[in-house]
Amino acid sequence: MKNIFARAKTIFLAPLLFTLFFFAGCESQEDVAPSNLNQNLAKGISSTYYGPTTMLWGGTVRTWVEMMNGHPTAMGMEISEETLQNLPHMPGEYFLKLPGQLHATGIKAISIGWNPEGHEPDGVYTLPHFDFHFYMINQNQIMKIAGGLDEGAYDLMERGVLPATYVFGPAPFAVPHMGVHWSDITSPEFSPAGFSKTFIYGSNQDKVTFFEPMITLAYMQSLMDDMPVWSNIPQLNIVEDPGYYPTSYTLEYDADRGVYILALTGLTFRNK
Repeated sequence: MKNIFARAKTIFLAPLLFTLFFFAGCESQEDVAPSNLNQNLAKGISSTYYGPTTMLWGGTVRTWVEMMNGHPTAMGMEISEETLQNLPHMPGEYFLKLPGQLHATGIKAISIGWNPEGHEPDGVYTLPHFDFHFYMINQNQIMKIAGGLDEGAYDLMERGVLPATYVFGPAPFAVPHMGVHWSDITSPEFSPAGFSKTFIYGSNQDKVTFFEPMITLAYMQSLMDDMPVWSNIPQLNIVEDPGYYPTSYTLEYDADRGVYILALTGLTFRNK
């Protein structure tokens, strides 16, 4: 375990691990307000609302949120199977537009990142994989995050905000335009099983600012139709920003529609 812990503490020490690419006009968020919203909510019907479709890597991606009686219950994104068949050789990250209803969750920005060769630490995350960022800060705030030492993470550690199994590197170095990444040393990537999927927390200064399922391309492609994979999310001990926090995440491949579905599920409102 000592060696595993040491490897975990080296996470994200490089300055900027990959170049960010953004679509023109991605800072503006389009609201999608279906006309039957009030009727469905009055009847207690669960309704799903989608953000505008984004063309990406020869396929499409769109965000979504599921609402029940005015409260969000799940959120995530749909990725067409064509997207995974035409992945580029260069890394990149793209911000996606959100449906207006998704803002009720407290999430203000969502991005999908592709790492064709993975990233540090070597032997842990050096596999082709996706980074799915769900930010509790807006894109302007994200872009102001500088790389380098972020001593605010020490405050988070001292107050016990993160689950006990989550650690950053030997010093909390922030990835520019993202923040400090915290990984779970009990996840498979720190065992002989190796990296397939994991859940990362992110912070900036002294606040938790994003959730990040990180999933290998091989794992995505291994999903069987109509067999969702459910994973528990270790919960924050302290929440300072009121909002809906996920308690689990799921992955699913829908062959009939030709889409991969990533979902943050079991959304629960917390204010402490």
